[in-house]
Formats: sequence, C-alpha cells, structure tokens
Amino acid sequence: MVVADIERERPLVQLASGLAAGDDLLLISAIEVPEGETLASAQPEARTLRRALTQLAPAGVTARTDVVVGRQGWAAIAEALPKSRPDLLILPYRRPGWDFLGTTIEEILRTPPCDIAVVKGAFTRVRRILVPVRGGRYADLAARIAIAWARGQAGSVTLMHVRANGGRRAPTFYQLLGERALDERIERLVTRSGDPAEVIQEELAEHDGIVFGATGREGARDPLGPVGHAILGAARAAIIVRTSLPVAALPLAPSAALPVGRPERSKAIGELVDAWFTRNTFSSSEFADLARLVDAKARQGLRVSVALPTLNEEATIARVINAIRSRLMERIPLVDEMVVVDSRSDDNTREIAAREGIPVFIHDEILPECGTYRGKGEALWKSLHVTSGDLVVWIDTDVSNAHPKFVYGVLGPLLQRPEIQFVKAFYQRPIRVGGELQATGGGRVTELAARPMLNLFFPELSGVVQPLSGEQGGRRALLEQLPFFTGYGVETGLLIDTLQRAGLDAIAQVDMRQRIHRNQDLLALSKMSFEILQVALKRVGEQHGERLWEEANSSLKLITTEKGRLRLELHDIGTVERPPMVTVPAYRMARMP
Repeated sequence: MVVADIERERPLVQLASGLAAGDDLLLISAIEVPEGETLASAQPEARTLRRALTQLAPAGVTARTDVVVGRQGWAAIAEALPKSRPDLLILPYRRPGWDFLGTTIEEILRTPPCDIAVVKGAFTRVRRILVPVRGGRYADLAARIAIAWARGQAGSVTLMHVRANGGRRAPTFYQLLGERALDERIERLVTRSGDPAEVIQEELAEHDGIVFGATGREGARDPLGPVGHAILGAARAAIIVRTSLPVAALPLAPSAALPVGRPERSKAIGELVDAWFTRNTFSSSEFADLARLVDAKARQGLRVSVALPTLNEEATIARVINAIRSRLMERIPLVDEMVVVDSRSDDNTREIAAREGIPVFIHDEILPECGTYRGKGEALWKSLHVTSGDLVVWIDTDVSNAHPKFVYGVLGPLLQRPEIQFVKAFYQRPIRVGGELQATGGGRVTELAARPMLNLFFPELSGVVQPLSGEQGGRRALLEQLPFFTGYGVETGLLIDTLQRAGLDAIAQVDMRQRIHRNQDLLALSKMSFEILQVALKRVGEQHGERLWEEANSSLKLITTEKGRLRLELHDIGTVERPPMVTVPAYRMARMP
C-alpha cells in the first residue's frame, strides 16, 4: 500500500494487513525533492522514513518497506511498482481535485498501474458490507476485497445485482462470480431492478460499508461517473476498486531510455543514480531485528550460506567465525551453513578454522577438472560449488572488528526486497600510520582507481560507495549466471555484470559504519589497481565490440628503490575470467533434482 501520511494512515495499514491475509505486505512511500536539489540529498530522510514505516506495521505482521524519491511522488511510485509487482495497491482517498503525491485520485483511477483499491471513511467499524456486481473484471476484485474485509472485521457481505427495468432474466451470482459467490462470508444475495444509483443507496442504508468498481467509461475524465459519486456521498466507508493490466506487462520505466547528448545524458544519469542511492542505500541498523529476518527467510523458504575466503588469516579468522556463529547460528537461526575456502595459507588459518568446527576447503582441490588459479575471485567462484544456500554471503576474514552486522546487513535487503539480487557493504576504513590508527585514509584503490573508472565508463554505478568491499552477497540464481574474474578484479566484475544482466535496481548497498582491517602497502595496491583496470577495459571493449583488453599490455612495471637506486620490477598480472558456474557440468549434476 502507498503511505502518504504516517499517522493519518495508521488505520489504513491495519486494513491492508487484513486484506493481505498472510501474503506479503509492502508499505511504500515517496519523498518529493524540488528542482535545484539533488535526489541523493533525501537519503537521510529516506532512512528515517523507512524506520517509521517499519514501526507502522501492526503487531505480528511482517511488512516490507520501500521509500522512493523523485520530483513528483506518484511518478516515482509508479516507476517503482514494476519491480515489486503488487497484486493489489491500496491508496487513501482524496477528494476530487485534491493533491495526492503530485497527482489526483481521478488521474490514478483513470490509468492505474495495477489493480488498485482506494479506501475512504471509517472502515475499522464495519460489520455489513455491500458489493454491487455486474460481472466482469471489476466484480471479482470487489468481491474478493469485500470478503477479506469482512473476515478481518468478523462481518458479512451482501452481493447485489441491479438490472434495468424490463431487462432480461438476471444471471445467477455463480455466473457472475463463480466460486467466489459461495464464500462463507456471503450472507445475502440480492437482485433488484431500477436506477442503479437509487437502488444501491437504498440498500446501502442497511450496511456499514461498500466495495464497488470505478467503472466509468474507459479514458473518461471522471472514472467514477455519477453513480460512483452518489455512492461515495452516501457511504460511511467505501473501497473503490479498479483493475488494469498486471504490473509485469508495463513497459520499462522512462529512465531506461537516456538522452543522446552528452550534457543531457549526464544529467539524466545523475538523476537516475541519485534516485537509486536514496532508495537502495541502507544502514545495517535497519536490519538489527534478527527475528524479523528469520521470519522473512522462513516465509520465502530460503537457505543462507556464508563463505569465508582466507589467505593467511590466523590472527583474525577465529574472531570472524565466532562473531557469525554465536549470534546468527546458535542464538538466531539466520545462517544455515558457514564454510572456509582457503587459498593455500602457509600459516595456521586452516587448522584454526577446523578447530572451530567449520568445514574447510582448499580452493585448488574444488572442481579439480577445471584447473586452478590463484586469487580471491577463484575462491569466491568455487565457493558456489561447496555451498547450498539460495542466498550466498561472502565476508572478508582480515577484519579485526568482526561483527554479525556484516552478515545480517547484507542479508537484510535480499530478504525484504525481492527485486534486489546483489548487495554490497560500505564503511569507513581507518588506516594505520606509524602505529596510529587514523579515522580516514583507507580505501585508496577505491577512490583513486575503482570509483573514477566506474564514473567514467559505467556511470550508473557511480553511487556505489565502496565497489571493492569484500562483504557482499546475492541470490544464487543470479550469482551462478555470472562470470568471475579470478583475482582482485572480481568485485568490479560482479558489479558491472550484475548491472548489465539485472539492472541498477537489482543492486543495493548497506552502511556498516566502520571496518578495521589489514592495510597493504602502495606497491601491492598498485597491482590491485592494475587488475581492476583490466576488468573495466575488458567490459568496455565488449560493449563496443573492440578487443581492448586482449590487445592491452598485461605486465606491470613497479618502480622500487634499492640502496638509493631506482629499480624496475616486472610483474605479469594477467587476469582470468571464469565462466558462469551454472555452465560447469559437475555443478549442474550436483544440483539436479
């Protein structure tokens, strides 16, 4: 349902939860940003509004929340609806001509984006509900809503068919509504002749509420028509319904078609990214209610896997394992399995993980028929084969401030927003300088290489705060369809490929506040940047049908000093692209039903 005024529409949320009857309930609201201000400026307000919407859900009801942003509220909501695909959209009534999120109720009823129900009046004290029916697509929707409304109020429904004076024999209610007419909440079946407005108003005097279709002429300026207005004037509580094509059949959002001119295109992309940033940027604290996440996981029948890639992490691996296991497996059953995928550590990493009771895999022993390469991306790719979850979360193991939020923060958007398929963490990254931990300065490759590259070639991803963060996760249905680069370019590749396969709205990011990890020296960061730039070059070349990556140099000369003299070190840093895991025969065989 659409929430335009938090406190005013609290009773409407109660009604919506009753109509949902155990199905998913989505509370969606919009923030309107005036011209001259960036859409991204609304991100703090969006976070506050999401919290308010969560608190608005009735006790015992699990509701998802969504906050969209735009220059006009209803346009932003209508653009977002194809992603959530609601069966029914519930709106509060506004008088004809009154503003509703930048439009009017008449305009919404004239061209509804999906089946809608507009609710008016004192609907919480209704016991007897009238439903005038003429058959067709409006009748079934009206009867279905009335039955659910009556069930929530322990009330009853009267079905009434009005035929013109001297008309032919009236059809049966079974002919009009099928099995719906036999529901136990249907108390009376009434057939009358006469003027529809007069007959309905007479019958309405004996009822507390009414559900009727906005069946005015298609495309008419006033979709309610004179009969609809007469009913609204007489009713204490009313729900107006109107059907349309399913949301899935709608065309792509207007933002999918970008202008050709460079300045106009930059502006359009800027607006697109700002809207995404506001809607799909979360805080881990929004998902701290773990019982709610467990309930969402159970309702969707999902299984969660956490994979820990390791390479010489003996100093931190035990803390990472215990932070996840104690809170998210033993106390709260959010995570179903956790595995370590090790890249041939030469310290005690594997032994420590094994002592903690965690399954340990060495990545060059997984899928040996596929060969092996060194690199973090290789471990992530092969982790898909040794995990079973529908949702897969990867957590870096070099963190010294391990916390379960790194897992539940990534899982939150995946569990509460079905259209989101891939989630990245972001955080402040302190850097250690001469034994002192400074609050900022980490993430040098991110700011000097990755983000400038994305802004230049893949500007839709320019709102991603930390594209290289190792705390990330997604739906297996997507991840198994993506190629994986074997080295440090894996995060960049996954982001670009998710954008190109699933679209920007399938990506979300979550603020984890702070992450303290082992910082690397500049020469190591230079190698990392070189790999990331290779990935970008490959994808840019593919977009334009050019062999940019294949024809580029794959060796890197690092300049070092030795005894006061400059020295050139040559490093061959070619990156390898693994195919989508779903194409690997052993993987497909293991998952055959």
